[in-house]
Amino acid sequence: MFGTKDFYRSVWRWHFFAGLYVVPFLIMLAVTGLMMIFDPIIERSLHSDLYYVEQSSSAPLTYEQQYQVVANAYPDSPIKRLYVSDSATDATRFQVAVGDDTRSVFVDPYQGKVLGDISISHSLYTWADDTHGTFMLGLTGDWLIEIAISFTILLILTGVYMWWPSTGQSKWKAATQLSGKGRTFWRNAHSVTGVWVAVILLFFCISGLSWASVWGGKLVQAWSTFPVEQSAKNVSSTLTHEDLNPKGLKQIPWNLEQAPLPESAMRAFGDSTITLDRVVSDAKAMGFTRFQVHFPRGETGVFTATASTMGRDINNALDDRTVHYDRYSGAVIADVGFMDYNWFAKSMAFGIALHMGQFGVWNLAACTLFCLAVIFLSVSGVVMWWKRRPANAFAAPPMPKDLKRWQHVVWLLLPISLLFPMATVGMAVVLVVDWLVLLSIPKLRQVWA
Repeated sequence: MFGTKDFYRSVWRWHFFAGLYVVPFLIMLAVTGLMMIFDPIIERSLHSDLYYVEQSSSAPLTYEQQYQVVANAYPDSPIKRLYVSDSATDATRFQVAVGDDTRSVFVDPYQGKVLGDISISHSLYTWADDTHGTFMLGLTGDWLIEIAISFTILLILTGVYMWWPSTGQSKWKAATQLSGKGRTFWRNAHSVTGVWVAVILLFFCISGLSWASVWGGKLVQAWSTFPVEQSAKNVSSTLTHEDLNPKGLKQIPWNLEQAPLPESAMRAFGDSTITLDRVVSDAKAMGFTRFQVHFPRGETGVFTATASTMGRDINNALDDRTVHYDRYSGAVIADVGFMDYNWFAKSMAFGIALHMGQFGVWNLAACTLFCLAVIFLSVSGVVMWWKRRPANAFAAPPMPKDLKRWQHVVWLLLPISLLFPMATVGMAVVLVVDWLVLLSIPKLRQVWA
């Protein structure tokens, strides 16, 4: 069955239909991905006057004093979090909600003045992140992208099958052959590029799907969520860790987003909260270096210290850690580190850093080359189809003469549909559209099949 021409045509036809849907999404994901990995570097360069300060011989202001400087400058805007750096030449950053906008406010800790602010909500990074995750269409866009990523896995499997050299042929030659002209060149370039990036693309697909609402949110993320209730006596019935994320951005560890936030023990009216400096000092004593401090929400809220690859605080996922402190006593309510994650969450913590190019220049270069390769794969697939199609026709690869082979491929792809529910939706739509075109619209049938 697997070596017949009819089976090959069936695989080819599925490859075409999946690519027809996926191409615009892959180009969008690659372009926005490039924007996201380089934007933080560009922003720090363009706004070096905000990010960096001259170290003074005098002691810096306490964090409480710096907090008050920001509160005085933004009197009607709640301060959400503090970014703590381990460099004496970094400005102190606070996150402030100014109306519908969330802003990074920079403070010179030596001079005790606000240097300026940068919008987070309306930044290029946030736009790229929203487009990357939802196509700026909310839940509908999330579903469309989830289908596209699921179909990309189908493209990888069918593409590797069609590339696989027959018995006696050299796999190395097949993986390096770029000779030929015209359509032959485009076919070779497309298949060779695809084979070299197949494993990396599969990794990006799985890590990307982990954020999607169906496969990610309903399946693997729910299964991987750390049970905070087992560590904390009291947890919120309404707030989860995801509520700590800035609007439009993901900065909280993936396996904690769905977990409820713990709560501080209720105290008598008038009991004072611990100081911000106490929280920072306690966190450093526990091993934190570069981290974020999230401020309590409500009377039973907690101080939360987070250092994660997701928040770009650290690059080594082994140092991922989230600690919650009682806002009144300062007691540690919950302490979740990398070793507390399950195996999938651990792979996500490392994968996120790789995904976002956080391991240095080589990682940035690799991510850049990969994104360019994905764009080339998409473009070359379209060019290759354009060159082989009949004149003035929108033609899919030919139907197999023995339709049982078409059914065999459907059964072969059943595991994909079971593992990735949105792939099932996409496959069903493809089958219905193909059936309607072939059986119901004679004029299109002539140029489709």
